Amino acid sequence: MPELRISTAKVEEFIEAAREVAGKVAPTAGDRTTTGDDSKLVSVEDYPGDDARRQEMSDFITGLNIDEQVDLLALIIVGRGDFEIAEWHAAVREARARIARRDADFMIGDAALPEYLGTALDAFGSRY
Repeated sequence: MPELRISTAKVEEFIEAAREVAGKVAPTAGDRTTTGDDSKLVSVEDYPGDDARRQEMSDFITGLNIDEQVDLLALIIVGRGDFEIAEWHAAVREARARIARRDADFMIGDAALPEYLGTALDAFGSRY
């Protein structure tokens, strides 16, 4: 079993923040991606206010050392199904390459992020 270079406590903290941000997605009503009721959907984005929690997540990521950032992203891509846990080292290589090309904010945009991280922690035997 590979070893994580980021503590599960940090990942769990990030999952909690991601759950709050996950609801902030644009409504899909009228874009032909839904079936059934296409009445206006209301999302968190529809409400005024700042996006302080998202900024906290970005600050959290930039506050991690590079190994922790790489492992966090590797957990995301394993949880998403891009790699199996047995391919952890390949996932880490992929994560390192992606991080070198972008800033921390790109890890935050997916509404399924909490699920991805939970799935990956399960694969490591650490259930959140």
